[in-house]
Amino acid sequence: MPLKKLPYNDGSTLTVMDLDGFYLTLASNLKNQEEELLSMPDWQARDDDVMICTYPKSGTHMLWEIVCMLMTNKARRIPTSKSDYMMEVIPKASYDNFPSPRVLNTHMYFEYLPKDFAKRKCKIVYIMRNPKDVAVSFFNHHSNIISYNFSGTWGNYVPRYLKGDVDYGTWFDYTLKWEKFMADNPDYPIFMTTFEDMKEDALREVNRLAKFLEVDRGQDFLKEVIDLCHFDRMKKEKNHMEVVGGWRGGTAAMYRKGEVGDWKNWFTVAQNELFDQVCQEKMKYSEVKPRYTL
Repeated sequence: MPLKKLPYNDGSTLTVMDLDGFYLTLASNLKNQEEELLSMPDWQARDDDVMICTYPKSGTHMLWEIVCMLMTNKARRIPTSKSDYMMEVIPKASYDNFPSPRVLNTHMYFEYLPKDFAKRKCKIVYIMRNPKDVAVSFFNHHSNIISYNFSGTWGNYVPRYLKGDVDYGTWFDYTLKWEKFMADNPDYPIFMTTFEDMKEDALREVNRLAKFLEVDRGQDFLKEVIDLCHFDRMKKEKNHMEVVGGWRGGTAAMYRKGEVGDWKNWFTVAQNELFDQVCQEKMKYSEVKPRYTL
């Protein structure tokens, strides 16, 4: 699986891994990422596996932490990073050795995951975030992680993001694929929430999530989990768990703002109009209605 440098109009590039035309983030910790990914469909699942599926920068870290606490019945900070359980950047050996219940996560499409996962109908937790805030967060993510080798401008980034010249393709394709999968598989156990719903009423959403996971947790416990997973606390307590050497300036910045509507501070009128035009065209047959403000 070759490295690919995606060119931008300002002369900058974005370095990704190319898996038969599907772009993924580079896993510098894996000796052979291509071999691991190609073997993934044959990996064995477990009945109690839980998979968190998201497009990048949609609240994955927060949701992974919450699910881990609910599954283990322990309202305490998880001592590892969600990246340690991210399917596309871990070797099979690690995957096989994780203790049950495994709370896994991925930004890949469902078809790339272990076939046994679908066969067993393992639970999926899916969170969606509005694509404008995702664009801002992804731009900062790409700008700050060294392995991307990206130094482009926001103005040139927006059209490339809309086109899908980033790892994991477009937000639109990802969202439409999940919408279709849920429509085609109504009996598959999938929990869906949005970043905006979590920010609006976390207790309501976590109660729904606990019910979906079939775990009986009291309200005081759920409130403690929510407090631990509040963005400001996670930013303070979790950034140090990232590999700081992989970030520009030697300071991890996985957690930036975690707000709804920060896109207003970035988009020009013209960029916003272009974004709305593309979104309207891409999502014209979709029932998904992103929330851009609270």
